[in-house]
Amino acid sequence: MNEDHIIAAILAAGLLAQNKDDDIQPKDAINLYALCLTELIESNRATREFPAESA
Repeated sequence: MNEDHIIAAILAAGLLAQNKDDDIQPKDAINLYALCLTELIESNRATREFPAESA
């Protein structure tokens, strides 16, 4: 496991802990973890600028 997975798991656990009144299923936890991981990776991904294409 790398850093991104650990951070995503912590974030997901924190969000799940806030929803104490809801009946959370394991698949909901997995989906939330995947969403956190995706957002984390996207936010840390370096952006590349491409030169303008000449026609």
